[in-house]
Amino acid sequence: MKKRYLSIGDFKRNAFIVAAAACMGLTACDSGSRQDEWNADSEVAVPDGIITEVTEQAPDEWKITDERTTVPGQSMAILKYNDGRVDTLRGVALQNRLQELSGNQETYRHGGFGLGSVLWWSGLGFMAGRMSSPQPAYYANPNLINRTDAWRQNVQTYRQRATAPGSGRSGFFRGRSGGAGA
Repeated sequence: MKKRYLSIGDFKRNAFIVAAAACMGLTACDSGSRQDEWNADSEVAVPDGIITEVTEQAPDEWKITDERTTVPGQSMAILKYNDGRVDTLRGVALQNRLQELSGNQETYRHGGFGLGSVLWWSGLGFMAGRMSSPQPAYYANPNLINRTDAWRQNVQTYRQRATAPGSGRSGFFRGRSGGAGA
């Protein structure tokens, strides 16, 4: 069986490779000022953090008793136990707990008012990636949800802007969007 080798000087093949590389590697052909103009409003401020206070009503039965915003990066969960102890989850401990909850859907899908379910349905759960609206049943006072409506909207806007391409001009086909005379 004779193998066919292409010579280095194969014009058609080389022209195709150059054309394909040019199509994939080119970005906007006009000045960089327009690129800066496109990305001017793509920077989005990080939303505020949130402090969620949960209180144990009975053994392993929790309710959200307060939620308020705080500066970005200072989110925490304040756990008030039935026996009077108070514990605070913040930083890495809080992040690990929320990652554990988001990875184990059985913890919060079956309902109940365990600490995992209550944290998942709080503002902290929304910040950790829960997309649905809060569940009033998990709040000691359902009107507490209204206090963080604007905050949830800011988080949602942040998610949309942080994941969407700036002005639709990213990927292979970002380039000039105007007519021929730009």
